[in-house]
Amino acid sequence: MMKIKYIASFFLFGFAVQVSFVSCEIQESFEYNYAEDNSKLNSSAWTYIQGNDSLSSLKDAVLQCNDEALYKRTEKATFILPTNLAFRTYLKENNYQTIASIPTPILKDILRYHIVKAIVNFSDPALAPNNRPIAYTTEKGQIMYLSHTSTYVGLINEGTNKQWQIRTSNLIPNNGVIHIVDHIVFYSEKAK
Repeated sequence: MMKIKYIASFFLFGFAVQVSFVSCEIQESFEYNYAEDNSKLNSSAWTYIQGNDSLSSLKDAVLQCNDEALYKRTEKATFILPTNLAFRTYLKENNYQTIASIPTPILKDILRYHIVKAIVNFSDPALAPNNRPIAYTTEKGQIMYLSHTSTYVGLINEGTNKQWQIRTSNLIPNNGVIHIVDHIVFYSEKAK
């Protein structure tokens, strides 16, 4: 009986060793092959908005305000794009039924605060130190603070009374940088 256990164990061990050698991969070179950069969109921010179902409420807001030119522009900017979830939350919190029921001046202010008049890409070495908010001017003329955590999660208005996390960052359209958020963000005073 002991001999059978010994033979079976030896057979299983030999089989395991063979399988491990067969599954080894031979590396052809010791050069690192970088993956393609899929952050470059090769289109404008407006084209990206139009082609993304999760941004359909933003598209409706832009069309209501006749502000397509802000997102088609050739001058580079940073576009903070609120998702459909952001608009649904905003509608509910402010007792609006639809995007069309938001007064156009208010909607224009919202859209303009979500466009920063600078390129803010979190892979930029100037933004390397984490938790150091940098002030940028928006199209509305107000300040937006942009920074990131130590794990490179983008933050809007860190160090103020209200801050938000960026869900998706560093998408590169032809006319700037896109960051996607699940919130309608607004100007917030520095925390005291």
